[in-house]
Amino acid sequence: MSQHVEINLMGRSFTIMTDEDPDQVTAAANLVQEHIDEIRQMGVTVGSDRLLTLVALNLAGELLKGNEAKVDGLDGLLSALDGVVSQAEGLAKAPLR
Repeated sequence: MSQHVEINLMGRSFTIMTDEDPDQVTAAANLVQEHIDEIRQMGVTVGSDRLLTLVALNLAGELLKGNEAKVDGLDGLLSALDGVVSQAEGLAKAPLR
């Protein structure tokens, strides 16, 4: 069920209609605001459109890096599991004494 969630970004209040968990929407808005504040603390002076674009690109880059790490981790896990299966097959074929 869609519901209204009020968020604050760059000193402005926005009401968003969403089917998502309101706490997650608020957390996402807070994360965006944290990145905005970080960029502003670096002394970067840009318009709000450019600032939001920088934040979006930073967050997208972090998301992509995280996904790549997950894939690498998954590949390593699958490789390790293949090794365990091979060992188990070898043990199953070994003659009993």
